[in-house]
Amino acid sequence: MTDYTVRIAAESLLGGSSQYRTLSHSQSVNLVTEDLVAGHRPDGRMSTVRRFFCLFVTFDLLFTSLMWLICVMMKGETLEQIVNREIVHYSIKVSLFDIVLVAICRFFLLLLFYGVLYIHNWSVIALTTSGTCAFLIAKVFVYDWPNAAEPVFQVFLILASFTLSWGEAWFLDFRVLPQELQAKQIIEAIAGHHNQSSERTPLLPGKPQGVASTVGESTAHWFSPVDSPAGTPRPGIHHLILTQEQIDEYKRMAEESMRHAYKVITLPNWKFEKRGVTKGDIVETRQTETFGKVYRFTGLVDCPAEFLFREFKDNVTKLPDWNPTILRSELIKEIGSGIDLSYQVTAGGGKGIIAPRDFVILRRCAPLNKQGMVVESDPYSYISSGVSVTVPGYPPNKEFVRGNNKVGCWYLKPVLVRMPDGTETYQTQFQWLMCCDLKGKIPQFVLDAAFATVMLDYIVHVRKFTAEARAKGLF
Repeated sequence: MTDYTVRIAAESLLGGSSQYRTLSHSQSVNLVTEDLVAGHRPDGRMSTVRRFFCLFVTFDLLFTSLMWLICVMMKGETLEQIVNREIVHYSIKVSLFDIVLVAICRFFLLLLFYGVLYIHNWSVIALTTSGTCAFLIAKVFVYDWPNAAEPVFQVFLILASFTLSWGEAWFLDFRVLPQELQAKQIIEAIAGHHNQSSERTPLLPGKPQGVASTVGESTAHWFSPVDSPAGTPRPGIHHLILTQEQIDEYKRMAEESMRHAYKVITLPNWKFEKRGVTKGDIVETRQTETFGKVYRFTGLVDCPAEFLFREFKDNVTKLPDWNPTILRSELIKEIGSGIDLSYQVTAGGGKGIIAPRDFVILRRCAPLNKQGMVVESDPYSYISSGVSVTVPGYPPNKEFVRGNNKVGCWYLKPVLVRMPDGTETYQTQFQWLMCCDLKGKIPQFVLDAAFATVMLDYIVHVRKFTAEARAKGLF
């Protein structure tokens, strides 16, 4: 087990099924693509993709009008003569103003129904496109082409109007409506998940009612990891050569990241986000000047804090054995006592929508005293912090999105707990600090719901692992 990788439940929404996506302690998560987020309506306002459609419709009108002006001005007539010939004494055989009128009709109809009334149906765009095409085809047959002054411009005007009308139909049917539908499903899934009684329930209901489930249910039930994708050759733990200057710099960064993580996770005045089913499980958030919004989970685990700390510290390469959403977990190099570099690849999902991610993390694991200083004996608590760094031989891979962890840690502290039978026993207060850059325009409400779900869901795996370790007599 490692202290910088976790599994995230996030909605895929393809095929109407729920998929688990992944999150590592490098804290870059595959939530939703920007295409899906473009369909979101923040605070009930117009979605980004529909706003682009309205701009496209406006461009259609302006471009058609401009082309008409160019066509009629080529004859060298005055504006009054143009108005009389094209508008006042209109004739379908010699005038091109009817093409502008068709564009005006498309403009008002499409903006009325898709911009003002905000309908989610293709019927109006089908009407405007078919009507435009029918008129333009008829126009070709009746227009007086032999007497046209510049027929090339007239042809271009007709073809432009024809193409723009079909472009509007394509964009609405293949971009606007599907993306808004997917965004709506995301919102409904998250809202429904908040109303469910258990954080173990999938974001999108896909399991038939009446099928029994267990608390320790594996993520493999919801996500089948693909084979580890081929990447560039890696130097490995025995071949990575660092200069003494690089080693000293990594040590400095590790100590600094641990101090930042300890300072943030012990700050007061956290804001409540979500409560778990198990008593005491809670997710909170807080705004910080240095890192922005951070998330903190707090819960109890029935095992010695030292045992959990040793597992997080020493068994980084065993992560894929119990977490199927992690394709690869490597120990790059030990820098010093309790300081190491690690590399990790998380599985993709959502039929290609969710890209695989890789991470390079500098960890610092240490026992602490009450003041947060590293000690050798009689620790008050334990910490395992992680921060994203660059490492020679591990550049960003074009096959993956490189995650970025700004600050994060697992903070473990022994606490005395009174049991229902009146006895007292020491358990571990498990706190997890999360702050990551997702590198995407994801709405904050999606992040809040997803991160809270991740934290409440992941503790189930930690408790399952410790329960199995207790049964094996490991502590």
